[in-house]
Amino acid sequence: MKRKQILPAAAVLLSIAAFALLMVRSAANITRLTAATSRTAATAVLIDPGHGGEDGGAVCGEVQEKQINLAVSRDLADLLTLCGYEVELTRDSDNSLSDDGETVRKRKNNDMKARLALYNASADRVVLSIHQNKFNAASSRGAQVFYSPNDGRSAALAERIRFAVTALLQPDNERECKKAGKEIFLLKNAEVPAVLVECGFISNPQERELLLKDAYQKQMALAVAAGFINFDNTDNRK
Repeated sequence: MKRKQILPAAAVLLSIAAFALLMVRSAANITRLTAATSRTAATAVLIDPGHGGEDGGAVCGEVQEKQINLAVSRDLADLLTLCGYEVELTRDSDNSLSDDGETVRKRKNNDMKARLALYNASADRVVLSIHQNKFNAASSRGAQVFYSPNDGRSAALAERIRFAVTALLQPDNERECKKAGKEIFLLKNAEVPAVLVECGFISNPQERELLLKDAYQKQMALAVAAGFINFDNTDNRK
């Protein structure tokens, strides 16, 4: 499920134009956020749309988290591919990574192990995991980024994405990035720079309505891409 690369120079122009059209922001701010350069994008990116198949993730009414995760992830993959990155998705359809196991719990555990194997398959990749949040209080809203404790670059990546999302989409969002604990299995065991982006709360009626819109999904993908590109051209340079 890899996406083919195109020339980075042309891709940078396309990405800037996309920000201008979809975000209605100034060209100066867009350029600063993406921190685009003419260097070849050598970093490989693994995008992990959370859940899938029989595992719907967080559910609110008829809305299942897995559907939004996949939509945002596909948009993110397309944009980073345009920018010259080698991009791979853990899944590109509504499926689980493992059907092995006699129980739902066993199949889910096997799915997580399969994802982790992809996370750690190469030391030269960065992992972007896409999720949606849910909470009992319907007033809770806003994106939040969790990062792996195992690679120092993960915290920087999370902060770059947090900054881009708040600057471009959620100016009132004051949620801080958080280091993942053992409850986030994939980040706790990732051996490469890895973050989990909770794009918003499907339990919040207003935010759920936004997250279900194709235009907003693309805007969220563009913001995550901006944060990642900024990270790759600054914190991730060798």
